[in-house]
Amino acid sequence: MDTRPTNAVHIVGLVSQSQGRDMPSVVLSVVMPNYNHARYLPRALGAILSQSLPPDEIVIVDDASTDDSVAVIESFAYEQPRIRLVRNESNLGVVGAMNRGAALATGRYLALAAADDYALPGFFEKAVALFDRHPKAGLCFGYDTCQFGDDGAIVPNPSGWPDQPDYYPPEEVCRHLRHTIAGHCGLFRADALRDIGWYDAGLAWYCDWFAHLTLAFRHGACHIPEPLAVRVLLPQNYSAEAKPGAKNVAVLRAFFDRITSPAYADVAPYFRRNGAATYFGTDLIRAAATRPDCWQPHVLGFLNGFTDEQYAGLLNDPEPRVREVAALFLGPYWRQAAAKRQEIEAELQQLRDDLEVARGHIPPPGAMGKARWLAGMMARRLKLKAG
Repeated sequence: MDTRPTNAVHIVGLVSQSQGRDMPSVVLSVVMPNYNHARYLPRALGAILSQSLPPDEIVIVDDASTDDSVAVIESFAYEQPRIRLVRNESNLGVVGAMNRGAALATGRYLALAAADDYALPGFFEKAVALFDRHPKAGLCFGYDTCQFGDDGAIVPNPSGWPDQPDYYPPEEVCRHLRHTIAGHCGLFRADALRDIGWYDAGLAWYCDWFAHLTLAFRHGACHIPEPLAVRVLLPQNYSAEAKPGAKNVAVLRAFFDRITSPAYADVAPYFRRNGAATYFGTDLIRAAATRPDCWQPHVLGFLNGFTDEQYAGLLNDPEPRVREVAALFLGPYWRQAAAKRQEIEAELQQLRDDLEVARGHIPPPGAMGKARWLAGMMARRLKLKAG
């Protein structure tokens, strides 16, 4: 029997240590839930421990595994005192395990790592450096890089954001964001994530999507345009349960309950304008159709953005309200309103462009600034004459 000491700590002990802290005691915490992923743990932990900026602590929540996970974690903990093992007496599921670990972590920033994913070199150093320059950001993230299967090809998924690392306020996040901010390539400001109550288990497989977009739309986000970590796509992944059907509709109903509540009134307009929820398919319309406020703008605004084919596919839905909503978006009234909105948006964009041009013709303050401005004006005029 192995009698080596470990840092494995029962969860009750850790809770008592974490209460009453006003300020984070460490910079970076990694939180990793685990359930029967013994064969993936060495790769995941090895990638974390070999980072150029290693974390101050690694909180691993084992969710009542029945394989050799605990033995693997304890062997790492024996060599690495920064690893703390928390053992759940019963299986709470990935969301419950992640929330428990996040609540116990003491870092200013959190990396939320899946046991079957792995970080790439330089991830933490780059993300913490950018975060430190923009501390008001809610999160910092990179490309949603994937690997198909245990040993499949690694596929970077460029985000389409600008090609320089930077901070983006909520308005710009709304403009650049396509659908989601993947957790495996992100670093999160612990107090911002804590303020929204960690991850909402009632949102099931969409809980991380909702939490990450809420942080970005509330605080802005930092983006690093490169792969920072690899998400391994396996059949047993929790997100694989997000399939069209009654369960999916129920989860999307919960989403509407949250996003239409006063607690999210500040971010709801960004969710609507960005249209990210339409990626969940027409189950979103089915979920909205059950609400008494379905015809109100604050709900209808989420249902605009599907293709004509998707709306047409609902015209034979068994639920009359679903058919009515689809007909609305295919009808002339909505098309005219959408065209008018596009016209107004184009006019606003033209005004923004004109304002930027006008700013270029206004000399900056100070003698040196004015001198540089005049020199630039003269150089442009000479170039035009020469041309």
